Amino acid sequence: MFKKQERKGFKMKTLLITILLLTTTISLSARTTNMYQHARDMRLSSLNQKNVKNRSKKLFFATRAAKRGNVQAQFDLAMMYASGNGVKRDERVAFSWFHKAARAGHTEAKYYMGLSFQQGRGVKKQLHLARYWFKLASKTGHSKAIYQLSLVEKALFPQSMGGNHYSMR
Repeated sequence: MFKKQERKGFKMKTLLITILLLTTTISLSARTTNMYQHARDMRLSSLNQKNVKNRSKKLFFATRAAKRGNVQAQFDLAMMYASGNGVKRDERVAFSWFHKAARAGHTEAKYYMGLSFQQGRGVKKQLHLARYWFKLASKTGHSKAIYQLSLVEKALFPQSMGGNHYSMR
């Protein structure tokens, strides 16, 4: 009789241990999923914070170099303001930095000056000034500037673009 009770107790202990292990495993797998999700969320959060820190560092150093006359930094800063990358988008400030870089000889900045005047971004739309900046950029072989120059000239001088330039009137 003692052995029967011992067997029942053993079976009961085995059953209890099995139930305990199953509930622990279920609990651990739920925690593990949450733990991995939490770790992923923390990693993404830290990456976003690093990006914000990197953008603010880039803005700080680009502004400092641009104010000291670095032409490439002036252009980079203009692009940041034009696109809103790392800063609040401000087309007037972008135009100002494009203008400084273009006056210093930056070809791409000259092209963007033409676009600014052509589209009225940061300044009043003025096709004659767009033509001027596109001409300056196209003299260095900038292909997009050459194309935009042809569009602006077609808009400014529609009568001279097609047909005979020598009228018999």
